[in-house]
Amino acid sequence: MTDPPATPPSVPVRKKAMVYVDGFNLYFGILQGTPDLKWLNLESFMDFLRPDEEVLGVRYFTALVDPQKHLSVSRDRQKRYLQALGSCPKLKVIMGKYQLREVSCRAKCRERYEVPEEKKTDVGIAVQMISDAIDGLMDRIVLVSGDSDLEPAVEWIRKRHPAVKITVYIPQDPGDPKQRRNDTYRSMGVDAKPLPTTDIHRFQFPHKVDLGSGRRVERPNEWR
Repeated sequence: MTDPPATPPSVPVRKKAMVYVDGFNLYFGILQGTPDLKWLNLESFMDFLRPDEEVLGVRYFTALVDPQKHLSVSRDRQKRYLQALGSCPKLKVIMGKYQLREVSCRAKCRERYEVPEEKKTDVGIAVQMISDAIDGLMDRIVLVSGDSDLEPAVEWIRKRHPAVKITVYIPQDPGDPKQRRNDTYRSMGVDAKPLPTTDIHRFQFPHKVDLGSGRRVERPNEWR
């Protein structure tokens, strides 16, 4: 009598993760002073950071800079980067907007002037995270932002959907001694830590990114 075939070992089911990236918070927290890192492939970088999970998607929230200017080299570079991100199959770009806000000089002159102010990103991220949690799309939430305006949304999800585990990566310069907002999140039972940047240089797009249909977008010279 032959022995029955051996039962193959069970393969652990990988948890499903959704990533939400505050584009301007990431830029001003880490990328602004490091041009060689700005051509970042966020999809491959997030896959690297979450090796034990299946990253279902990366939602990238941003807005076009210099909306009031007819010509803007900064906006042109940003558009190139958004095109490169569009080549990532799991990444979705969600646009907010910049609008001008009138402020007064705090010095003696009290002169009034307009400054651009980015709108909709924090609300957009909060609504999207809550909506995805309600719909049961994922087991894990990964938030890349140090914006305190997102704390209420994280706390709501933590209380209403405790099975969804949340990790907050706070973009900050590695030399910054301040561990911004870690204590607040940890008091909620949420894992919060600085965004790891040791390997970020390995996840840059190639110099020329294929967009399909014979189209390519090239890395800005200033970012090489």
